[in-house]
Amino acid sequence: MPKIHRYPNFTAFISTGVIVGFVIGSWLGYRGGSETEFGNTYSASTAVLFIGLLGACVFGLLAAVLAVLLDRRR
Repeated sequence: MPKIHRYPNFTAFISTGVIVGFVIGSWLGYRGGSETEFGNTYSASTAVLFIGLLGACVFGLLAAVLAVLLDRRR
């Protein structure tokens, strides 16, 4: 019986990474302080948005790299 090679679903990997990254980044933005080192203040919703988007980008990229590595492994 021939061996069947299963390929990872890239869309599922990347979208899961983006969602997890946004949740973790949003939580970190919500828990962090609202004052910068320069004395400027910002709202909690701004921190949640920006740090959540940063987390989504980072985790999405890491998930894409993981999917490629799993695809290359044979």
